[in-house]
Amino acid sequence: MNGSDPGIPGSPPPILSFRHLLTDAVGSFLDEAGMSCAQTADAIGELIVTLSRYREEGAPLFPMAFVGDDLGQMLSLLGGHDPIAIGIGPRSRATVQRVLKQCASLGQGRWWALYLLRVPEGFAYGVFRTDPFPLAESPLERLRRTEDPHAGVIGVLQLAENMLELRAGGGLCRHVYLSGARVEASPPMVLNELAEAITEGVASASRERARGFFRRVLFEVMQASHGTLVAVLPRERAGSSLFVDGIILPRPLDIVALLDRYHVDPTDAAATAVRATGQLLRGMMATDGITVLRADGCIVGYNIFVRHPESLAHQPSVVGGARRRTYEVLCAAVGTELTAAFIRSQDGDVACRKA
Repeated sequence: MNGSDPGIPGSPPPILSFRHLLTDAVGSFLDEAGMSCAQTADAIGELIVTLSRYREEGAPLFPMAFVGDDLGQMLSLLGGHDPIAIGIGPRSRATVQRVLKQCASLGQGRWWALYLLRVPEGFAYGVFRTDPFPLAESPLERLRRTEDPHAGVIGVLQLAENMLELRAGGGLCRHVYLSGARVEASPPMVLNELAEAITEGVASASRERARGFFRRVLFEVMQASHGTLVAVLPRERAGSSLFVDGIILPRPLDIVALLDRYHVDPTDAAATAVRATGQLLRGMMATDGITVLRADGCIVGYNIFVRHPESLAHQPSVVGGARRRTYEVLCAAVGTELTAAFIRSQDGDVACRKA
């Protein structure tokens, strides 16, 4: 009898490998994208697992990585410039690890992205320059709107810790979750919902521009290690009886006006104002409490706190800490005091409630 039979006492148990399941799924994805290759599937699987919680010197890094066969075609599709070749290696997991070790720290803040080109020797790799301006599409956004599923480029990006997006053209996409976090909706969908709520009252001529700005800023907030709460007021509101403490701006900051000013007259000063406002909003969302925005794209306040009903602490349906309980308070006010509420918990879970 076969000594490896799992039914025989003392024999080694069957092995269930998550890595094999992931590699098989990536292989199927490559087939759909017209880029079939078992070695590429194994390498991208390694890229996904390693990027899921990638750190250098303890600091989390979120580089964008793209795999393709033609660098010129890749740069044209993704809006990239000034490629810098770094190295070359076999089409293997070890090469992927070397790529990240040598290049991941260069691909921060949307300034540079990583590339891996499939060449006869394996992978030729390096970085290319991107445009980090808050009104410019990111390379992944450009890939998302590419209609050809056989465009010859695959993108991998960590959305948040243990959440990644595997993307090709033609709407071909997989969201990969490597944790036990609840999967109610993909982070891009949730961020789109929040950006729509923040810009619902913006004039139609400016709305899409404003939504793009908020989506990109919110995405960078998603990648931070801290949790975030956002409340969206109706357009006509300057505050809410929900708020018991915090910083309400003397005059709401009109982000849409700044974006429109740049659109009409794209001077360096106007561009600097847009960049600085994006950084300001990221900073507000990094503080404790709630960042309050309005449905016309204005920032109303930050570091805001609400009073929790005494009964909330005893409700069995409310699971989590103070941030989750605060989110439940905000959700209860959606449709009356608020038009939307958003949470990004510290473990990466995201949710948005809209009126």
